Amino acid sequence: MQDALKGITILEVGVMTPGKFCGFLMTGWGARSIRIEREGFPDHITNEDLLLNRGKQSIVLNLRDAADRGTLLDLARDADVLIESYRPGVTTRLGIDYDTIRAINPGIIYCSLSGFGQSGEEAQRAAYDLIFQAESGLLHALNANITAVAGPQTYLTDATSGVMAAFAISAALQGRSGNDGAGRHIDLSMQETVFSLLSVSHGTMRDGVAISGDEAAARSQRAAFNIYGAGDGRAIALTAISESSCKALFRYFNREDLWQQGLVPGTEGREATAFLRQQFASQSAQFWVDALSALDIEIALVKTPTEAYDSPQLQGRNMILDTRDQAGQSLRQIGFPGTATGTRALEPAPEPGTHQTLLKKGLSNE
Repeated sequence: MQDALKGITILEVGVMTPGKFCGFLMTGWGARSIRIEREGFPDHITNEDLLLNRGKQSIVLNLRDAADRGTLLDLARDADVLIESYRPGVTTRLGIDYDTIRAINPGIIYCSLSGFGQSGEEAQRAAYDLIFQAESGLLHALNANITAVAGPQTYLTDATSGVMAAFAISAALQGRSGNDGAGRHIDLSMQETVFSLLSVSHGTMRDGVAISGDEAAARSQRAAFNIYGAGDGRAIALTAISESSCKALFRYFNREDLWQQGLVPGTEGREATAFLRQQFASQSAQFWVDALSALDIEIALVKTPTEAYDSPQLQGRNMILDTRDQAGQSLRQIGFPGTATGTRALEPAPEPGTHQTLLKKGLSNE
């Protein structure tokens, strides 16, 4: 995968985190991505940029200035992809909308990645990651008992929107090769992206009732498919949902009579759940992971993101990279999925404007 997009040039114009992540993935798969930074925003590398801008190039343009806008149009003539994350209407006011870019480059894949899309009554609404998780139903599906607790520590909408954009752009590039080289406009919203994640659990309603959602709610309460606290204050995730695993689990505790109850959805398995909760509280989380994994029972320690960096499997799959920043200081960073056999060497994330010489050389000469 590391060379799958070799020869593809991407312009990232006004993109926020989802667009950065899209460019990050496509850069890891061989594309060349050029960030068009705004003057003075930001004027330094953020912690997010250290990873998501790795391997990219950076120039600074004021798109309200006619000369700088002309520079962008010159770059767009030779680009394959343009990603923009402005609110609907902004690119038209700036003179960099799809119709303008298509007129000079008919093969351009132009991806508008916005909060609510280019159409609809909420298209101009401002929102951030947590709002999309909340209104889509995803936050409730992840924790149905959520009340006044701390919000998620990761930006799931941003991440999935970046993945969806990378997938849509790659599909459009494939379509372009079989469509006389014609490009297309991708209108993708963060709202629809995060809502689509519920397709695997809450994707169907009949007569106003979310039938698949009811099933998901019941399944999440099974004794053999749950999260339990251990005696050391850590948590374990148990997914012993096959008949053989569930039998082995309760056989280990000399209560094989409970195995069927362990698989019953809903509250009918309360006795089995209470029994397992009591057992798991008697030893450390790692004790249970070691003991039950040896019996081929599906169990895992609930890790922090920092702990996940030490995973031998992730390290063996080339997903943990030891790198350096632009100042030469060492970093450990998350790698690119689908590149288990190796990743091409990528330059550190650039300071804004590092590659301003592109304005003189042009894309075709780089």
